[in-house]
This record gives sequence, structure tokens and C-alpha cells, in this order.
Amino acid sequence: MKRILTLSVLLIAIFISSAYPQSKLNVKASFNNLLRYGNGTEILNGNDNAKEYFENLADGRISINDIVFGARYEISDPIEYGRDFKGIKKRYVEYKGSDVISARAGDFWEAVGRGMTLNTFENRGLGFDTGIDGVRVAVNKTFFEKHPVKIKAMALAGDIEYSDNLSPQRVETYKIRDANLEVAPFKFLNIGGNYIHATGKVPSGSDTTAITADLPEVFVNFNTSGLQIFASYAHKHTITQPNTLYPVPFSSDGNGVYTSLSYSKKGFGVTVEYKDYRFDLTNPSYSGVQRPTKLLPFQNPPTGVKEHTWTLISRNPHVVDFNDEAGGQIEFNFVPSSKLSFVLNGAVASKHYKYIYDPISGNYTREDRDAEFIPKFNSQFNPFFEVYLEGEYYANETWYAKMALSYQNAITYTYPQTLEKVISTAAPIEIHYSFNKDYTIKLISEQQLMYNSFRVERQNFFNHLISVSFVRSPNFTFTFTTEYTTDKEEPSGKTNWNEAEVSYNINSGNLVTLSYGSERGGLRCTSGICRYVNPFDGFRLTVTSKF
Repeated sequence: MKRILTLSVLLIAIFISSAYPQSKLNVKASFNNLLRYGNGTEILNGNDNAKEYFENLADGRISINDIVFGARYEISDPIEYGRDFKGIKKRYVEYKGSDVISARAGDFWEAVGRGMTLNTFENRGLGFDTGIDGVRVAVNKTFFEKHPVKIKAMALAGDIEYSDNLSPQRVETYKIRDANLEVAPFKFLNIGGNYIHATGKVPSGSDTTAITADLPEVFVNFNTSGLQIFASYAHKHTITQPNTLYPVPFSSDGNGVYTSLSYSKKGFGVTVEYKDYRFDLTNPSYSGVQRPTKLLPFQNPPTGVKEHTWTLISRNPHVVDFNDEAGGQIEFNFVPSSKLSFVLNGAVASKHYKYIYDPISGNYTREDRDAEFIPKFNSQFNPFFEVYLEGEYYANETWYAKMALSYQNAITYTYPQTLEKVISTAAPIEIHYSFNKDYTIKLISEQQLMYNSFRVERQNFFNHLISVSFVRSPNFTFTFTTEYTTDKEEPSGKTNWNEAEVSYNINSGNLVTLSYGSERGGLRCTSGICRYVNPFDGFRLTVTSKF
């Protein structure tokens, strides 16, 4: 990769010398810095453990005419989630001097279509990063004036070092080659295709499995006034190399379908999503998350479920199984007036098949069914469904209110016969009152009734959260949050959590946030990536600077 990067830098240098042989230099620079520090106690497996982290990310960027140089110097010692690091973590050089062609060498993230075959990104809050270290070249060209046809082509090659966000010392490495072509023969129609060839090394149990994977994808986007239709199909073919864990090489084929339809007119909108993900259908004895044929980390398709911002609802998310899940969601938006709006959402999901266990042989047999592409609500299919209603009311410049109702029902079946059923009913509310343009009070109150069949002493319990914020625009915010539960089997052993947070804008480019208290922890998900965050007692400091 160092050789590729050197050649790319030389290529971009040629662009500079040919495009600007006599022009004056136009130099611009920017700098962003993020400092995060935390010190306190983390509750792990019921025990208190000292927890301290220090992270500083300094991102610099220099533009010389149409060439951009960028780098990140990182100190994560110790890091909150992931692996400790000191040094230059990200660096790149990019050419943007043409409306037709662009090129970048170094580190970057990329997404194609809706992410069925390629969607790389970074989320430090979850300890997730699938950044590519390599080269990317893109071309955008419009042909014909009377009936324009737009062509977009992209090719990239690079390496991915993926540190498992749940087991950071477990690292998967990949070399990927990607080619993408999109054609818009009409203004309302875009047809695209993507092809990835990848080789990788996947730690699986006691050994590392070398794999080769090919992922072709086709997609189409139809977009007219008020109506948008998107459809995508992706295939994944994986071949493993023999090792001590898998002495006989084998191949695996999977695929995925995603479609969405959106329609809107004045005061009304509806969006329908459907997903049929079977990138790695396996029987329960071979369903470990470290298997080499699973969904690859640089794939990240749409989740097909609603992602919530309410604290209590978001702690109980549906964890999407991209290897084996069918379902979708439908969402209605009503805007009867400029002051009032409503959102109604419904989502369903399940696995495709159930399996029959033979206690004598210890083997599983899949039970086929008709219409396996439709969610099934039998408990062995891990069914999930949710209904969510939200309303917002802007009474005037002084008052604002948002209220919601949520009902979730999920079953997790672990073979051969363990079943966990979780039912959540939540009713959150948020109210803002502005004394004038400078001073505002925000109140958030969330109530949640839970049922968990795994609880022994009390299966029904109640969660309650209250958050009060005082805002002095534009530079000061104080927030106090308290949370309470009647769950006698709460993993942390506590029933109450309190936290205070102060945020201060020193100026338009510098923000300081300090919090102290206790955080309950729980499962957190973003775009289908999930991790369990342990309860934490202590203080956190965040300083954001932009120059």
C-alpha cells in the first residue's frame, strides 16, 4: 500500500504541475481538535472497576489551489473503546481541480448506493471504524446537451483493518478492489452497479481463516416529483482456505434485497421499506459471530427499523441480523398545519426459518416453509414488531412540545429451547419554554413499562427518566438528569442514577462540556452497529475546537 500511496502522490503532483504552471498559490488551512477525558468507576460483571480514558484527535487540513492535504494525529492512551494508539492515524492527499475527475490517496470512507456491498464509516462512540487506506478515483461526466446522459464511475483499492468493536484485540484484515458505475439516461432514472473483490483474514476461534469474497450489486433509483423508488440486489460469494479449524475448504453464497418507496405531497408523506437479508443463512450450531462467511464489516445495509433518539426507547433497540432477517417498516407523516405534525411508524422483522434439533445426534434440520421472505411471528423465528406514534406542536415562539407512544415486542430464541421475551411500552414527552430569545427551559420526561421473561423475582418493572435543561443562548447549557427503575435484577445492582452536565461555548469555534454523575449504560446501536455500554460513575470532559 505504501507503493500505491507513493504513486498516487506522484500522480497528483502531475495534476498540479500541468494545471497550474504559472498560477499563484491559493493556500487555506483549517484545524479541528477533539479532546475527551473520563475518570471514574465502570461496573463490569457486577464488580466496580476503575475506568479512565484520554483521547485527543487533532485533524489538520491544508488546501493548495485544488490539492488538499490532511492528517489526523491521535493520542488514545487509554482509549474508551478500542485499541490504544499514538501517532498519525489518518492521512490523505486529494485532488479536486476538475468537475469531471477527482482522486484521493490515503485514508477515506466510502458508501455506494444504500450500503449493500460497501458502506464504510467511523463511530468512535461505539468503537467502530472500517476506514479504507488506499486510492480512490471518481469520474462524473454528462454527455449530450439536448438529451443529457450522466455517467458516474468510481474505482478504489485499499486495505481495511477492522478491530472488532466488541473484542478490540480481535482484528480482521481485508484487501478490497471496488468498481462502481452509475448511468442516468433520464433525469428521473439512475441505474447503477457495484462489484467488490476482497481477500481477508478472519480470526475464528483458535485459528485465522483466509477468505476470498466477491460481491456484485445492481440498483435502480426512480425519482419524480413526490415519488421515489429505490431497489437493490446484492450477492455474496465466499471461499475459505483450509486451516486447523476448517481443514476442508468450502464456499458460501448469500444475497440481500432492499427496496424503498417514498411518496409525499403537501401535508402528507409515506415511506415503505422492505428488506430480505440472507447473506449467511446458517444452522444454530454454526451461528457464531466470528464465522468467516458472515456479513463482511465493510457492508452495512439499511436497518429497515426506526432509530430512536429517546433515551429509554433507544436502550432497547432491535439488533438487526443482516445474515438472516426479513422485514421492513412503514412510516406516515402528517402535517395538518405549520404548527402541528405527526409521525406514525410500524416495523416488523424475523428470521427466515426455524430449525429442528435432534438430541441424539446433536444436529439441526432446517424446516422449510412457503413465503420465507415474509416475517413469521412464531417464537423460533425471533420475531420483532414495533408501533410508534409521535406528535410535535409549535404553539408559538414561547412554547414547544413533543410527545410519543411506543410499543415493542421482541422474542429471542436460543436453541435448543431457551426463549427470552421482552415487551416495552414507553410514553416520553419533551417541552420547551422560552422566556425570551436568550433563555429557555427544556423538560424531558420518559416513562417505560417493561416485561422481561428472563427476570426471576419480578418480570414486570418500570423505568422513569427526567431531564431538565436551562439554556442561555448561544453559549451556556446546564442539564440535570435523573433515572429510576424498579428492576430488582438490574445488572449494575443500582436503582437510581443522577448526572449533571454543563456545556459552554467559549466562542463560535470552541465548546467545553463537563459532566459528573452516574450513567445507567445499556445497549446502544447506530446504523445496525451495536455494543453494550457498561454503567459508569464519574466525570467526563469534552473540548471541541475549530480554527
